[in-house]
Amino acid sequence: MNERRLIVRMGIVVALAALANSAFASLQVEEETATYGSSQSPLAIGSSLSLNIPQFNAENGTLTGVSIQLSSYDTISSLVFNATPNIEGYTGATATMPVTVTAPDGLSTMATGIAGPFEGNANPYVLTVAGTKSAGAITAEDSINSGNFSLFETGGNDAGTFTVTVGPLGSYFGSAGSFVFFGGNGSSYGTVEFDYTYEPTDDPPKITNDADAVPEPATLCAGLAVTSICGIELARRFRRVPARA
Repeated sequence: MNERRLIVRMGIVVALAALANSAFASLQVEEETATYGSSQSPLAIGSSLSLNIPQFNAENGTLTGVSIQLSSYDTISSLVFNATPNIEGYTGATATMPVTVTAPDGLSTMATGIAGPFEGNANPYVLTVAGTKSAGAITAEDSINSGNFSLFETGGNDAGTFTVTVGPLGSYFGSAGSFVFFGGNGSSYGTVEFDYTYEPTDDPPKITNDADAVPEPATLCAGLAVTSICGIELARRFRRVPARA
């Protein structure tokens, strides 16, 4: 009877170890980052730039998700043009500038910077800068949880192509008299991050030196648990044996 109990307990421990091992083999994330422009040389409004980023190496596992995150640093100016011969006042002068990242399979994201509202006076026949704002770390993201992942993966280290577009379809508005017009200008630089979520392959690493072999955490826990149970059972048996006179 005692041997049966020991076998059952050992079986429970092995099952728990298997569950622990599956937990350790959870999803992993590979991050790839590219930059566009710089603080010294940002992309002007109306610019479009194609960049390459390493695709996911399918030999590392099975791709389960792809997400993209944009972090843009924008400088935006709200402009006012007075087409009258008189000084004209204005209020609420505002300019917006979107930065869009487009990747394969419809994956895209857009961050929009805003300058304003500003108020002031515009001189006759002059383009006036109503105000300028520098916006840092405007973030936006998008993801696809399923779809044509083959567009984002490769068997080697090939590069995928995506496009960064600064503007030009922003919005420019304010309040003023007739023949006073609102516009905007700006530039942007930043980073684009691709996150590849995947299930790693089950192939164990090759070990050429037995001294370098390190057991998996779940295997180590199972071994310690089984050893403890066996020790407890032996201790109980020794306690059952009456002492000799």
